[in-house]
Amino acid sequence: MSSSLIKETVIEGKEIIYKSPVIVTPLLDEVTIDFNGIKDIVSKALKESNIDKNQISTGAVIITGETARKENAEEVSKNLSEYLGDFVVATAGPKLESLLAGYGSGASEMSKNLSRRVVNLDIGGGTTNVSVFNCGECEQTFALDIGGRLIKFNTDGKIIYISKRIEFILKEMNLNIQVGRKPKLQNLIHICEKLSNCLLEVCCLKELSEDTKRLFISEGYEPFETDYISFSGGVGEYVLEDHRKISIEGTQKHNDIGPLLGNCISREFKNYKNIILSPKEKIRATVIGAGNYSLNISGSTIAFEKAALPLKNIPIIKPFEKKENLNEIYNKVMKKIDLLNESMVAISLIGPRSPSYEEIKLIGNQIIKVFKIVSGPLIVILENDFAKALGQVISLNLEEKREVICIDKISTKNGDYIDIGLPMGDAIPVVIKTLIYNS
Repeated sequence: MSSSLIKETVIEGKEIIYKSPVIVTPLLDEVTIDFNGIKDIVSKALKESNIDKNQISTGAVIITGETARKENAEEVSKNLSEYLGDFVVATAGPKLESLLAGYGSGASEMSKNLSRRVVNLDIGGGTTNVSVFNCGECEQTFALDIGGRLIKFNTDGKIIYISKRIEFILKEMNLNIQVGRKPKLQNLIHICEKLSNCLLEVCCLKELSEDTKRLFISEGYEPFETDYISFSGGVGEYVLEDHRKISIEGTQKHNDIGPLLGNCISREFKNYKNIILSPKEKIRATVIGAGNYSLNISGSTIAFEKAALPLKNIPIIKPFEKKENLNEIYNKVMKKIDLLNESMVAISLIGPRSPSYEEIKLIGNQIIKVFKIVSGPLIVILENDFAKALGQVISLNLEEKREVICIDKISTKNGDYIDIGLPMGDAIPVVIKTLIYNS
């Protein structure tokens, strides 16, 4: 293999040839996803799009939101990937989902273009996922139990479900909202106004209350100064609509409080209209596919252990976008690693062009420190050509036996995934996958 750098995947263009309707995830019960139901939905979409699944080279299966909390979420994502082919598979935790929605809605791009902080609130059925971007870079993500399907109705308007996560609020507010009964519109408005106020608080536009703190799913919230706000997700479709239109019919559109919640958010945020941006995508603010490139890497310039291979769909963390500080590798990686709901990761670095032994040892020690917390083999991807030396240094300094894989001459970015196959002679096959968004 030549010593020239293998460039990262660049998506030069995309064309959407089919969009399926938005469909509520089929469930067998409140804690179990109906895999056969999902498979039927996908099969129908393939048929309507006139695409043979054997023609699809790669894609993405990412389970998010309330569905990701179901007991068989990971099993369903794996089975669906096997049914479709060589797809990126992820069961996104709240932090990763927040990040994906921030990219998919266009909030990251808007933040970069405006050189300002943009807060994106992706409000779905069961959760609100918040991402904070400053000049295009994600500063933090977090999630709350606020969504449109926290209260659900049957076709007669009677409540069939109330999320346990908001029962304490209903009790504190003394609202007569009960399963099996038709609720009063004003009571529904009161709970939606309360949840809308919670969103004002997490945008640092009001003081954070104890009730809002109890709704947090994830930890690590840090106050910030809000420049702009955008709303995505299913409930986001109803934000900024005419907030004077409030009626019980609003709950019948999807048999939940989603439209009413969006309406109340519009009213509660009316004093901040001047800083609210319209996202490029709302309910479809997510991943729409994946692109990939494949290569074979010479075994003479890299370090790997055959026993650890093959590996598939390993998320890549790139701690530095531009200038690297070798002493900060551990700290930078740990800030990004909690976004992922994965047990294994790969760390991507540019690295010095002609590193000294001391620099290689410093990088190695930082990597070892990270993988004391992360399970699985130590996987490092370098742009510059010193993978074999780094792999040897890491192996020599490990306190316990771990598989080490170091490969070089590859450029990646955060959010990419890597497949590493079984050796073929003195080379190993590598596939880099990058997620594609609609925005």
